[in-house]
Amino acid sequence: MFWIRLLGRTLNSERKAVIFYLINTAALMLIYNMLLDTFNTAYPLCVALTILVLFVVSRAFALYRFEEALHDAKFGVEAGSESAVDNAKEQRVLSTIDEIHDTYRDKLTEMSDKLDGRNALFSRFIHNMKTSVAVIELAAAKQSPEAGVLSDIAAENEKLKASLEQSLNLLRLDEFSNDYVPESLDLYALVNAVINEKRREFIYAGIYPKLRGGGQVYVYTDRKWCTYMLDQIITNAIKYSEPGKNVYFEVTAGADGGSEAASVRIRDEGEGIAPEDLPRVFELFFTGRNGRSTPNATGIGLAMVKHIAKRLGHEVSLTSAVGEGTCVTISFLTKLQDYRKSNPFL
Repeated sequence: MFWIRLLGRTLNSERKAVIFYLINTAALMLIYNMLLDTFNTAYPLCVALTILVLFVVSRAFALYRFEEALHDAKFGVEAGSESAVDNAKEQRVLSTIDEIHDTYRDKLTEMSDKLDGRNALFSRFIHNMKTSVAVIELAAAKQSPEAGVLSDIAAENEKLKASLEQSLNLLRLDEFSNDYVPESLDLYALVNAVINEKRREFIYAGIYPKLRGGGQVYVYTDRKWCTYMLDQIITNAIKYSEPGKNVYFEVTAGADGGSEAASVRIRDEGEGIAPEDLPRVFELFFTGRNGRSTPNATGIGLAMVKHIAKRLGHEVSLTSAVGEGTCVTISFLTKLQDYRKSNPFL
C-alpha cells in the first residue's frame, strides 16, 4: 500500500513530464510508422513504456529519499540532510530548513539560558534578602542603643536596597529603549557624583577614593545607566580591597583635546584576578576564584556593565594582576555623529 501511494504521489508530482513524454512518444510512433511500409506499434510501444517505467521508478525513489530527508529535517534528527538528495532545488530546500532549525534552536537555547539565569538570580536575591531581614530582626530584638546595632541594621538595609535595585535593572534591560535618555554629560562631574553617593561604603570599608583629572570632559551617554555602571565597578573595587587601600579614578579626554573619545579608569589595589579567570569576567554568574572566597559574590555586576556598555555604544575593558589590583576602563564617544552610528537606539 505504501508503494502504491508513493507511486501515486510520484505520478502527481511528475504529471507534466509524463504527459509531455506520452505526447512525444505518440508523435514519434506516428513518424516511425509513416517511414515504414508496415504498421508496427509493438516494438516502439514497448521501448517507450520501458523508458517511462524506469523514469517513474527513478523519480519515485528520489521522492522517497526526499520525503525521508524532509521527515528528518522536520524533527531535527540530524543536520546536513540535504546530502540525502541529488536534486539542487531539493538540496536547497533541505539546507534552508536546516538553517531555520538551527536559528530557532539557538533562539530557544538562548531563551532557556536567560530564563534559567533569571530564576537563579532571583532565587539568590531572595535568599540574600531573607538573610538580611533575619539580621535586622535580631538587631532590632536586642533593643540596644549601641551604635554597633544601628550600623548593622544600616549595612543590611544597604544590601537589601542594592539587591532590589540590581533585580529591577536586570528586568529593565529587556525594555532598554523605553528607559533610555541620551544626553551630553560632564564625565568628571558624573564620576565625582557617584563617588559621593558611595561615600558611606568607602567609609565603612576603610577605602580611600582618589579622583584624578579635572576640567570638563563631555561625553554622550545615559545618566542613569552610566551611573549604574560606575556604581557596579566601584562596588567591586570596595568589595575586593582591604581596609586602608585606595581606589583611583582617572578621567581623561580623548586624542586631539577630546574630539574623538574620552575614558574613565577605575583602579583598585585589591587582590586582583587570576589570569585564567580574566577571559570570563564579563560572563553572567561567573565569580571566579575570588568569588568563591566571597560569600556575597553574585557574578552579575561586570556582566551587567558589559551589557549596558554595549547598549549605550561604549567600550569597557579590564586588566588585572594578582596582588596588584584591577583596572576597569570605560571609553565614551564625544562626537554626536559618531555616537549615533555606534548606538542602535538613536
